[in-house]
Amino acid sequence: MLKFTLTAALLCTVLSGAAIAQDATTKCDEASMTKLETDTNAMTDAAKKEMAMKEMAMAKEAMAAKDMKKCTTHMNNAMLGKSSL
Repeated sequence: MLKFTLTAALLCTVLSGAAIAQDATTKCDEASMTKLETDTNAMTDAAKKEMAMKEMAMAKEAMAAKDMKKCTTHMNNAMLGKSSL
């Protein structure tokens, strides 16, 4: 039982580290914005695509305002398919 618990804890640690690393590598720049826009346009789920487009618009506004943290957050939301609204 202890072995199972330790294995589960290790797995959770590794997976959460990967999620944090993904956030750290997202850049708020034109190249990333263009790639994300291309990926968003290729989406087939209409609801997720609409949400991602709204997040992209908010990311562009934040980038224009030089708020890189907010821009990155909106870009991550668009990539992960969740809304900050």
